[in-house]
Amino acid sequence: MTPIGYARLIAIGELRVTPPARLAYASSSVNRRIDSESQILFPNSVAFDDTPVGHLEFALRHEGVNLEVIDAAFEHIEPGELIDRLRATPTGEQIRRACFLWEWLTGRELDAGVTIKGGYVDLFPAELYYTAPQPVRAPRFRVRNNALGTPWFCPIVHRAAIPDDPPLSDLLLEAQSALDAMQDPDLYKRALAFLYLSETRGSYAIESETPSSDKQERFVQLLRRAGEPVKVDEAWLVQLQNVIVRDVYSQEASYRNKQNWLEDAAGRVDFFPVPTGDLRRVMADWERFVNDQKHCPDLLVKAACAAFGFVYLHPFFDGNGRLHRFLIQHVLARSGLLGADTVIPVSAVMERNIPAYHAVLTAFSRPVTRLWNYRRVDTEPLVLSAPSSRAYRFFNADREVAFLYAMIKEAVREEIPREIAWLQGYDHAFALLNAEFDLPRKDLSVLIRMTQSNKGTLSAHRRKQYQHIPRAVLDRVEEVVRDAFTNHTGVSRN
Repeated sequence: MTPIGYARLIAIGELRVTPPARLAYASSSVNRRIDSESQILFPNSVAFDDTPVGHLEFALRHEGVNLEVIDAAFEHIEPGELIDRLRATPTGEQIRRACFLWEWLTGRELDAGVTIKGGYVDLFPAELYYTAPQPVRAPRFRVRNNALGTPWFCPIVHRAAIPDDPPLSDLLLEAQSALDAMQDPDLYKRALAFLYLSETRGSYAIESETPSSDKQERFVQLLRRAGEPVKVDEAWLVQLQNVIVRDVYSQEASYRNKQNWLEDAAGRVDFFPVPTGDLRRVMADWERFVNDQKHCPDLLVKAACAAFGFVYLHPFFDGNGRLHRFLIQHVLARSGLLGADTVIPVSAVMERNIPAYHAVLTAFSRPVTRLWNYRRVDTEPLVLSAPSSRAYRFFNADREVAFLYAMIKEAVREEIPREIAWLQGYDHAFALLNAEFDLPRKDLSVLIRMTQSNKGTLSAHRRKQYQHIPRAVLDRVEEVVRDAFTNHTGVSRN
């Protein structure tokens, strides 16, 4: 098989890029295009110009827009090669897109001396990609720039990766309706309090940390700031980082100015974030992406790209994971679809889906980290050579979008109803038992919780612990709790 398109560009330039999910080859074994999970096969008769520019045109036409490979390939393609091809075919759609990308990505101008005629062409085919709804026209090459971001932060999302059954906006309205349906104001407040607590504990549990009561309260207060009408910038993020880190020694005054890394339990490096030299410039355009309310209006795409983009850039030494999950709440809250105090317990659901969550993160981190050349010295890695930041700036967010949607859907359809049902079951059991027995409220509350968490029975240990209470009363507690929680669905909350 003969590599063509992006595969050939990577081979020609020996490009240090993350491998595309699928590479294209010309093969004598097929007589038409064949797509599989790992490759695209074309018959040997497929037409292409066996030059770097020719393979770039072929890739743009048949394989989509891979900004990471294209940006790397431009380091090996002379501007004159693009100009010659444009002069030969001034109406060619792919060479016009290629020339626009060269100027957009390099920041330099091509002195083509050619007047382009004909209709405008989309930079990203709108039928395949989620694109900016108001593209900017580039008249020099008659290209509509509908990219979601800038040359320093531009995530890519295919339309096929965006679930819409139901749309995210409908899910959020469904969550708010479930809360609003509670007639009792006290129950409503307690339900919100439980959701905040669930989100807080889930976010810490993901990182195998149990927060102290002080940290827990500080994170709840942080969550209450989600959606506040502020500009997302370094100063604001530093404030948030200082709230959630483990101790005062981990508080930072700015984005990091040294390289950081993550290790696994054996001390092996499993992720290098974006190189420090490019961090500030990339973060500036990440901030622009988050703050711009018009360029990427799809709420799901915005939340996924903002939150996962942040954790991939890792601008702090500590607290990045919790801030990444907070940013999901921030983007959702700014949509205006949720009540001022409503939080969607996404982290609580993620914590129950840790393997899937880690799979999304490692699908990005592993291939990116392989681009780094380093060796271990004492307690830290010595970086011999760092890659370009392009893998971080142009990440494909398909997995992230689909995963976040699944987590939000589970939170809305399962977690929130379960929390509401638990409170209703608890209130029902408490009211009945409090009317029947003259028990201290604290003891009654604990007995209900212990019985429910143990599937409707008090263990022998708990019965011994409360042996001062008559056996018949404890039997009645079990009976009432079983009935109360059976009558309210989804109450397996612990």
